Amino acid sequence: MTFVRFAREDAREDEIVAYGLLAGDEIQPLDGSPFGSWSEAGTPVALGAVRLLAPVDPGKGLALAGNFRDHLGGTPEPTQPEPFWKTPNAFIGPGDTILLPPNLARVDAEGEAVAVIGQWCSRVSEREALSYVLGYTCGNDVSGRPWQGGDNQWWRAKSADTFGPIGPAIATGLDPADLSVVTRINGNEVQRCGLADMIHNFAVTISFISQAVTLQPGDVIFSGTSGTPAQLNDGDTCEVEIPGVGTLSNPVKLR
Repeated sequence: MTFVRFAREDAREDEIVAYGLLAGDEIQPLDGSPFGSWSEAGTPVALGAVRLLAPVDPGKGLALAGNFRDHLGGTPEPTQPEPFWKTPNAFIGPGDTILLPPNLARVDAEGEAVAVIGQWCSRVSEREALSYVLGYTCGNDVSGRPWQGGDNQWWRAKSADTFGPIGPAIATGLDPADLSVVTRINGNEVQRCGLADMIHNFAVTISFISQAVTLQPGDVIFSGTSGTPAQLNDGDTCEVEIPGVGTLSNPVKLR
């Protein structure tokens, strides 16, 4: 199944937010959410008649540092997952604008896969960890490089406003080892990887995190990025595509 979260106006021109099942160019609205009980509600609506939102409103996000060998630049491989926080203010959805802070010399796109947690998850084993995942979506771990290199912590380099696009959908029933991630800026491919190349896969990562931090439904885990990320500039359009999940597209604008 492929879940989306969308907004549309009702007869009174009030905006209604709901989950739905995506099938081709139509969305079947749901009563409820994929994080609990749900049922189909009403007639399908055209994809073009609604505004897609971030497919989840995360309470918290964690992203992996140095999780692909071709991104390490010669530094040693981490012996355990090395997550850092992505805070809720960073998350935006498909079509939303990535805002570049003024006077920040370089901001990069980092295309990644994102695991969406579907159940309360605490102290789980690697063997059972993936059963706590609802599905997978696309993510962009936007990164302010001068802040990342100059600050003692990555709080603003990784979690500035709009620095966490996710979407457009949550696809269930997938084996993450079979997924690939492609990043494009203005249509030009700048990154490509397979999740089978993760140093610490999602099962290892989720189990590791859950030993100390309880993961809740709707929380998100970013895979880490590959290769050498490319710079974002005012006027760009950045796309992150995972075949079988969809394409996350965001315009870029100087704040």
